[in-house]
Amino acid sequence: IRSLRPPGESSPPAVLSHLAVGLEGLVAAQTTVGQRACSKERFALHLYSVNGKHLSSVPLDEEVTAMCLTEEFVVLGTTQCGLEIRDLQSLRAAMSPVPMRVPVHSVSITKEKSHILVGLEDGKLIVVGAGQPAEVS
Repeated sequence: IRSLRPPGESSPPAVLSHLAVGLEGLVAAQTTVGQRACSKERFALHLYSVNGKHLSSVPLDEEVTAMCLTEEFVVLGTTQCGLEIRDLQSLRAAMSPVPMRVPVHSVSITKEKSHILVGLEDGKLIVVGAGQPAEVS
C-alpha cells in the first residue's frame, strides 16, 4: 500500500480534491490548502509515480473540477471556465487555456486522441479538436 503525500508541511493540511491515473501508472492529483483569515485557498497540481514517489508539482491559479491523463498530457477543467492542457512530466502549460464561458464539469479524451470532450456545468457538451490545425476540420 502506498500513500500520496504532497511536498512540504501546511497548516491547515492539504486536502486531495481531484485524482487521475494514467495508463502508464502515473498519478496526477490536485490539492487544496484551506482558507486562513488573511489568505485565500491555494491550489496545486502534483505528479506521482505508480509507487507513490513525488515527481513534480506546480501551483495553480484556479480550482480543478475535472482531470484526464494521456501518455503525454494532463487535461484540466476549472471552476473559472478554463480548459488547460499541460505537459504530463513537467506539469507546465502546453498551450494557452481555452475559455469555455461556463465552469467545466468533466473532461474526456477520445480513443484516437483527436478530440477532447468537455462537459459544462450548464449541461452542454463541447468537442474540442486536439490535433494539429491542419488535422482538425
